[in-house]
Amino acid sequence: MKKLLIILSSIIALFVLTIILVPVLFKDRIVSAVQTEIDNSINAKVTFDPSKISISLLSNFPDLTLGIRDFSITGKDTFEGDTLFSANDFSVEMDIVAIIKGEPLNIKGIMLDQPLINILVLEDGSANYDITYPSDEEETEEVSTSEEEFKLGIDHWEIKSGRINYYDQMNEVAISLLGVDHTGNGDFTLSVFDMETKTSAKDFSFAYGGDVYVAHKSLQADLFLGMDMDNMKFTFKDAQTTLNDFHLNFDGYFAMPTDDYEMDINFATTDTQFKNILSLVPGMYASGFDDLETRGEFDFSGFVKGVYSDTRMPSFAIDLVVRDAFVKSADVPLPIENIEMEMHAKSQSGDLKDGFLELKNFGLSIDKDRFTAQAVVNNFDSPVWDLSMQGALNLDIISKIEPSEDFKMGGIITANINSKGSYADVEKEDYSKLQTTGDLKMQNFSYAEKDAPDFIISNAAMDFNPESINLTVLKGNYGKSDFTLNGSLSNYIAYALDDSAVIRGNMKLTSTLLDLNEMMGVSEEEVAESTEDTTAMEVVVIPQNIDFTFDATAQTIKYDNFEMKNALGQIRVKDGILTLDPMKVNMLGGSIKMTGLYNSQDEYDPKFDFRLDISQLSIPETFKNVLTIQKFVPIAEKMEGRFSTDFSVSGLLTQEMMPNLSTLSGGGLIKIMNAAVKDSKVISGVTSLSKLDNTNEVQINDVKVQAEIKDGRLSVKPFDVKMGKYKATIDGSTGLEGDIAYNLQMNVPTGSMGQAANSAISNLLGSKVEAVGSSVNLNFNIGGTYDDPKVKLGKTTTEGGSSVTSSVKEQVTDKLTEEKDKLKAEAEQKAQAAKDSAKAEIERKKKQAEEEAKKKAEEEKEKLKNKAKSKLKDMFGDG
Repeated sequence: MKKLLIILSSIIALFVLTIILVPVLFKDRIVSAVQTEIDNSINAKVTFDPSKISISLLSNFPDLTLGIRDFSITGKDTFEGDTLFSANDFSVEMDIVAIIKGEPLNIKGIMLDQPLINILVLEDGSANYDITYPSDEEETEEVSTSEEEFKLGIDHWEIKSGRINYYDQMNEVAISLLGVDHTGNGDFTLSVFDMETKTSAKDFSFAYGGDVYVAHKSLQADLFLGMDMDNMKFTFKDAQTTLNDFHLNFDGYFAMPTDDYEMDINFATTDTQFKNILSLVPGMYASGFDDLETRGEFDFSGFVKGVYSDTRMPSFAIDLVVRDAFVKSADVPLPIENIEMEMHAKSQSGDLKDGFLELKNFGLSIDKDRFTAQAVVNNFDSPVWDLSMQGALNLDIISKIEPSEDFKMGGIITANINSKGSYADVEKEDYSKLQTTGDLKMQNFSYAEKDAPDFIISNAAMDFNPESINLTVLKGNYGKSDFTLNGSLSNYIAYALDDSAVIRGNMKLTSTLLDLNEMMGVSEEEVAESTEDTTAMEVVVIPQNIDFTFDATAQTIKYDNFEMKNALGQIRVKDGILTLDPMKVNMLGGSIKMTGLYNSQDEYDPKFDFRLDISQLSIPETFKNVLTIQKFVPIAEKMEGRFSTDFSVSGLLTQEMMPNLSTLSGGGLIKIMNAAVKDSKVISGVTSLSKLDNTNEVQINDVKVQAEIKDGRLSVKPFDVKMGKYKATIDGSTGLEGDIAYNLQMNVPTGSMGQAANSAISNLLGSKVEAVGSSVNLNFNIGGTYDDPKVKLGKTTTEGGSSVTSSVKEQVTDKLTEEKDKLKAEAEQKAQAAKDSAKAEIERKKKQAEEEAKKKAEEEKEKLKNKAKSKLKDMFGDG
């Protein structure tokens, strides 16, 4: 007995020692093999901490388990920074015998804990999972087994709490799975074997062609498949799936022998209670679903058979029948009852032209109101249809019984519409062959969703004919904004059937308030906090498949921090361009007539081009609210008065819907009727230099200023102002960076100067004022910036136009020589400065152009990727 205990103890000790030593002895080799395989195979950024690699024999004895914590793979180039794969724990099960023998590491199983898998295929076919290095085509000899680090013999795998996103822009397929648990087993070392998988997802969404077919449903899929890897054929031996409470079984096969897909798959429900199919309705499968009272049955079945390729479609059939169904919520007094539907869709050949859809006997009743609909559609390629709908829908009852997590609807819709025709006749505009009649009314319709204003139609009435929808009245609100519309819509049938068709409309729009800030998602707090027109907004994209003309009247329009009154004009929306022709508004203490356009065809570089006929605008109010004035006319901050102008301006807008000031161009005539400038550092600089009395008081009366915006500068041609009792003429320019370059010429009678001015000017001239004549034309060069101006005296002349130095030549010959040399030196200095400035400006613009070109290229590279991300978010939300 003692000997037996010693033997058993030795075996246990050896076993424990093996468990301890094997991971230690082979860890360096395994870690090195992992790093070598990554370096040789993966063209992406792979992140993991070697110190967090664990090796154990206990987890899957007798196999060895390699665990890697915080493992991730992110893309390069086009997919720079995008996560392809990450996992809290990435575990690999390997054959211990192969490790001990020094053979290639044989991977038998993979386990992923909380993985994130993002698969993205762009429109050009590039995919973020294409991260392996290309093989050397010149290499003809296969790598020997002894040189391989790994070989795959996987027969089981597992995912815990995973997230999987797949978006294929090229084929317009999108899939999202959240909360994924998955197990699978099958011997991939064999060419023919059985594979069993069990998958569950708390949230599953699927979209194809831009349409969402499954949104946020729970998923359970148990599959038992026959795998033929040589022929790439997979047979459904037992396939059971569940979406929410909707159960569906499959049988048949799916094969990929070439680039084409072959299939012969049948599907049918196994549980026919009406409540099960009701669980697929958006918002139904939530708290309270189990408490719904229901009755009725349904049948759902179909098949898909044939070849799917770039040129072929498989044949298919789908049949759905609902019989005598009823649903009632304890929170709603009235049930939805007498629910009936029979729907059949098929294509015997797989050709869209052979497509057929029939909706028979669809109907439901709420209280005394019954709604019914029927439809027959032939030829999905160029549809021929015969459809009708009659009755009333009480959306208040329906939305309470079938609530949505994303939105809420209410109101009553009453319809009596019949339509019969073909898309071929629509394309030919042969309306005589289109039979469409009827009317539709809406009372107290409401639509509300999170983070958006409520949309309400208090009253709407419209009637239908083959050519148009005549809108008798549509009165409603969008948030605080109200509107009343009437008019007509044409080409609506083509628009409903073809995404490229254009719907046309002529309507009259009236409103007491249009709050464009609220419509664009900008809060009142954001507007109030903004002291400039820089409130955060997003580019407004005008649809290119609408052609609307509005005769618009609005008592008040709010946009950014502007409040416009008594708006009146014509608005045209066509080809992604909004045109005002014209629009008149009262704002900023005056009135504006705007003619021009906003072009969003390129949503990354939207354009604008407007002509503004402005009358009597307040200069202080305009400066306070208009960024362009703040940048180009900073002196307006110190001005009181009003101005008018006929001004044209065009350029690009930023992604925040603000003017890109460096792209602006335009010009016009600015009329200043009566204005004053006070406390300006520029004017104070002139006064300080000249010592003239009262020149800080600047009056601008009935002045016309010719202005131009070009290359980031606002230039003005000479115009006259009154500086105290002296006449002055000003011209020059202001740059975007705040730099100014102005000339100010002032005519000063010599006899009117005070002692201080007389002395100061004599010092500046180098001679006594009395010697130069009855008046002096002082020329001031003003540079620097508006907040830090640099004022210098330029060339000065007498009343007759001769230079001051000429008029005193006989008295001060030596002074003349000195002045000439000084002027020459100054001229040369200015010329050199101008040359240097021009050279610097050229270099600046060259550098700016290079930077903009580089930025543009990077933006173009990001467009496809961002478009894909945005599209996936729009379809499935933030999950």
